[in-house]
Amino acid sequence: MNIERITIRNFRNTGDEERTYTLDPNFTVIIGINGMGKSTILHALRIACGSFFLAIPDVKNVHIRPDEIRQLSVKKLLEPQKPVKIEAEGTFPDVEHSVIWRRQIKANSNTVSSTEADVGIIRSIGKDKYDTVMKEGDDSVFLPVIAFFSISRAAGGGIRHRHSRIGRQIFKEGYQDWSDMKFTNFKYEDWLSSYDILKTHGKEYEHTKDAFFEAIIQANRYIEEVVSINGKLWLRVKMKDEISDLLPLELHSDGIRFFTEMVAEIAYRCIVLNGYLDATAIIESRGVVMIDELDLHIHPEWQRHLVSDLKMAFPGIQFVATTHSPFIVQSLEANELINLDVTEGLDEAPNKYSIEDISEFEMGVKNVERSERFLEMKRAATEFFELVKNTADATSIAKAKIKLDELRLRYNNDPAYVALLESELPK
Repeated sequence: MNIERITIRNFRNTGDEERTYTLDPNFTVIIGINGMGKSTILHALRIACGSFFLAIPDVKNVHIRPDEIRQLSVKKLLEPQKPVKIEAEGTFPDVEHSVIWRRQIKANSNTVSSTEADVGIIRSIGKDKYDTVMKEGDDSVFLPVIAFFSISRAAGGGIRHRHSRIGRQIFKEGYQDWSDMKFTNFKYEDWLSSYDILKTHGKEYEHTKDAFFEAIIQANRYIEEVVSINGKLWLRVKMKDEISDLLPLELHSDGIRFFTEMVAEIAYRCIVLNGYLDATAIIESRGVVMIDELDLHIHPEWQRHLVSDLKMAFPGIQFVATTHSPFIVQSLEANELINLDVTEGLDEAPNKYSIEDISEFEMGVKNVERSERFLEMKRAATEFFELVKNTADATSIAKAKIKLDELRLRYNNDPAYVALLESELPK
């Protein structure tokens, strides 16, 4: 499964005019100031991907919720704006042509359409795969990996409850909580703890565990070694030429821990859904993984190669993510970026420009080479010097002294700056 484009209308903060976004087959990063619609595109994509499950009883469906319909002020009331439309065009490895489907609420309706014309083809694709696995007992069916990681994926803490496994439940495990993946609900530990005994009884494939560990190392170049003990991941990590002891994952930094958990869960889903591919289950799996705030807890130096590392670990997965990080943007090819801001942007691929150029011309942040406080002090000094220059009488001198007192109070932690201002005041 691969989404080539998505069109949105009257969904969340998207207006009445249809907006279409083209997605790169491997990686798309969406940027824009808060409120521009980054998360809106991800949520629309989630609903589009969820159409695959409409005829699959073991998997949760997602629809356009009433609170996701755009509201417009009409006099003193908020009026829902219709029609609401999410349309996607995508491809499937075993379908010859691209497929177009849509979820919509029509102008005269309050329900999400599930007609044959809107979702018939993708619903049939999902149902055929489900029937082949569940009714015919054939697990050698190519299933798409679909997962959505929201900004709250690491929130809440809590204890992850472990469950015993007696075998592979492809649809139930492969798509459990797919629409809102949270660390407290990840299931890769259950799989790790049961893998060896199930493999002994012929219920797991021979090389998938090794492929799982390899994906974790490929996705994070700081990891030197990864093993599992009682279903828990233990890592040896290299940072600044120092290699750590082999430690349980929870004793590593938040960045290492949260990112490794996410990668581990994606790898596990690849294995559950396409385990028949054995050693190549992860690198051959296809699908769509959506990540809100990709840079969450990630150090800027790591952000520089985060995208390339994920592409190496999961070459068949289409990632669509949002970010506020200029370092991630700088690592992208031109066709991998969707910029929702009104800036003109750069002429070539972002990876050809400096971080200052990215910040200013792609992300609209001016004067990035100076801090906001420095610029504020510069403006205040300019205003003060202009005031001093016009001190022709006692009244204007008094105004300058009042201004100086204000600046002394505001910038009293910078005596050199205050002394410079004082030296300009007429004696």
